[in-house]
Amino acid sequence: MSLIYLDTETTGLDPLRHHIWEMAYAVDDGPVDSAIVPHTIVGADLDALMVGQYDQRVGMYPVSRQFEMGLAADLDGNTLVAANPAFDAGFLKARWGKAPWKYRLFDIEAYAMGALGYEIPQGLKTIAHDLRADDWGIPEPDHTAAGDVATLRACHEALRAIYTPPAHEGDDESETA
Repeated sequence: MSLIYLDTETTGLDPLRHHIWEMAYAVDDGPVDSAIVPHTIVGADLDALMVGQYDQRVGMYPVSRQFEMGLAADLDGNTLVAANPAFDAGFLKARWGKAPWKYRLFDIEAYAMGALGYEIPQGLKTIAHDLRADDWGIPEPDHTAAGDVATLRACHEALRAIYTPPAHEGDDESETA
């Protein structure tokens, strides 16, 4: 089973009214792949477009129609990892009419709570900031799908290291008493 790190940029917050316009993902420790995908901005929330820098970025890249087929194939039976994965999953389900990923979603914001001492989930920007403050090499999230996937994966790797207890000398499982 693979972890599929995913981020989408959307024209608003409601998957029934708004649309994905950019997607990025990485499979495990593989490269981050991203694309502008076919979309409409009819009914878009202007604040959402400003946050994602839509007007500055959408014309810089060609629209990819094949990208989604690769993403759907890579998600098939695997675990979707995101900051608030219910958001991205909701948009993908509205777009595709199905959920090809494994039924459990991996929420990095919930995962960070115990490691970083949060009482409530924090956003990716706060998690990245707090990990950088502890000398983890985490890139700043930039509200591009690709940039946020890179930050997401780096945060997951740091949090996994925090949760993994250090091995103690003599803790070799192959030894017998």
